[in-house]
This record gives sequence, C-alpha cells and structure tokens, in this order.
Amino acid sequence: MSLPVAWKQEYESLTGFVGEHPEIVITPSEISIPRDLREEFYLRFDRARMAVVEHYYPMLSVDVETLCTRYVAIEKDVMELLGLEEITMPADLSSFLHRPKEGLTRVIYNRLFDLLQQKIGLDRFEENCALELDSAAAELFRLGYEWWAALALIRLLEPDESYGVDLDDDYKPVAVELKSISFGRQAHHPTIRLPEFVLHSGRLNRYVAVKMALASEAESFANAVKPPVRPKKRTGDTSFVLDSRVMLLSFIEDLKHIPIVAEIFDCTLSRPDWIVECLTKGEALDPDAVNAVKQRAAMLQPKMGVCAIVMDDAPDAELQKIFEGVRPFPVGLELSRLHPVVDALAPAWV
Repeated sequence: MSLPVAWKQEYESLTGFVGEHPEIVITPSEISIPRDLREEFYLRFDRARMAVVEHYYPMLSVDVETLCTRYVAIEKDVMELLGLEEITMPADLSSFLHRPKEGLTRVIYNRLFDLLQQKIGLDRFEENCALELDSAAAELFRLGYEWWAALALIRLLEPDESYGVDLDDDYKPVAVELKSISFGRQAHHPTIRLPEFVLHSGRLNRYVAVKMALASEAESFANAVKPPVRPKKRTGDTSFVLDSRVMLLSFIEDLKHIPIVAEIFDCTLSRPDWIVECLTKGEALDPDAVNAVKQRAAMLQPKMGVCAIVMDDAPDAELQKIFEGVRPFPVGLELSRLHPVVDALAPAWV
C-alpha cells in the first residue's frame, strides 16, 4: 500500500482505540459506539481521513487551491460591496470552497468505515479513495467555478444598489432589502419563478435582475404544456440543490418592472436578455454538450444571446468551430478575462 506513514500512524491510532474499548462494536453488519467514547473515536477517525486527503490532494486533476483562494476573495469582495450578511450554499460545496481539504474528507467517510468493518481491504480502500476523491473534487470544482464566475460577473457590473425580490399580496414581484445571497432561493410559490436579486449596474447604468436557475430546471420555464392541476407543494426554492446552474440576466428600467421569469402553470415566460453558462474545455469541444446549451437558449430565447464561459484555457479558433450561435469566452480562473463578457452587454445600454 502506498499511503504514507502519517496515514498508517493515524489509522493505527484509530484501530488501537477501538481495540482498547471492547464496548465499541464494529463488524461487517453492525456499528455501535457508546456515547461517552464517540468524541474521541471521531477525533481519531477524522485525523485518519485527513491524512488520506493530504496524501492525494497534490495529485488531484483540478487546481483546487487556486479556485478556492479566488472564490473566497470574490465572495468577501461582493459581500462588502453589497453590504451582505452572508452568502450561503449547500454544505458540501461551502465546505469545499472554504476549507477544501476538510470538505474532501466527507467523500471518504463511508470508505473508512468500510475498511474498519473489513468489508474491503487496504488496497481496495486506497484505490477507491484515489478515484472518489478525484471525481468529487472535479465535480465540486465545476460547481464552485460557477459560483466564482457568477459573483465575479456581479462584481464587474459595478453594482451601486442591490435588492432582494419578494411577492406582494397580488403575487407581483417587489424589491426588498437584500441581506444575503443564496443561488436558487426565492419567495415561496408553487408555480412562479422569480429572480433572486436585482442590482443597479453602475457600469451599464441599468437595473439587472439575476436568476441562477438549475440547468436541469431552466427548460421547464418554457414548458408549452399546461399541467392538468396547479401544483401546491412546490416552492420554487432550489437553494438546497447541489447541481449545475445557468445565469439568466434581465435588464429593466426600474424596480417597478422586475420580471416574473416564468409561470410554469400558465406557461408564460419572460425572455431573459442574456444567458451565461459555464463549460469545461472538454464540454466546450463536445458537440453534444454545446448542443445542450443551444437547446436551452432556443427554449428560453434570450434577447441578446447566450455566452459560454470556458473553465479551462482553449484557443478561440477551436471553440468557434462548434459554437455557432453561442459566444464562447475562454476565461479559466483569470478575473480579467471576464471583462469581455460584461463589455458585450455595454453597447446595448451605454
């Protein structure tokens, strides 16, 4: 087994503690840890997990450190700029972006118990950890990148006013105080889909309504088939969902014209002005992935078009081959490369 001495020491500390306390039962079919021993058990358990993550962390296929450092910086910048109390997201993603190594220990929680229960051997444990840590890091990197790109674009819009969005007694959108941002959060309503917040862009001299829709949900906004019964239990709030999102931007004259993005029972859609999607280089060069972007655009019919922020460096010539109708912007993790995305909006308003 190639895991380092540090891991071996932490694992032996854990198994030694279990061996010293026969009242702890860990078998292939049962786990029982007395309450008075749990704190010490999980302290050693967590140290063993961290030792595994520390070993594989430099080998991950994505640049976790750069993303997390830049995400934390842009989060702090936007919070101060908008006077927010917090920016919230699903726990797994928040842990990954703010404490990446600690966040990744979540991935091997079950694997370490499998090893303790002798369901798998050390070699299988090592193999599983290597594969699952890299897979989880890549997926969380992708989702974290979407948050970084969205907050960076908000910053580049140079907002000088910010508002939350709620529904009044007549179910019309109204501006309210914005205390926090959580992508996907909205006023509770079974069929109305709203922007999460509205900014006044000093750069564009225009109000911008922002909706961070789940990519899997966006096409339902343009549903042409009316449901037989009006849903009652759905809320429209997807802030708890850990999945890919697309950014829908609507430019409005004033706060009296905040759009209802969609009414999924009445089958009405307010066309966004601009759609922003994020793609890896592999996706950007994959016709099927690009066609999915084009399909969403065809259904939502953005007035100014759709852009794709490419998460990795890729030559413009390569991208243009398959991006007909979509404007690709190779950005990577360079904030300066997002300026052309905002510049593309400026001629319409400035």
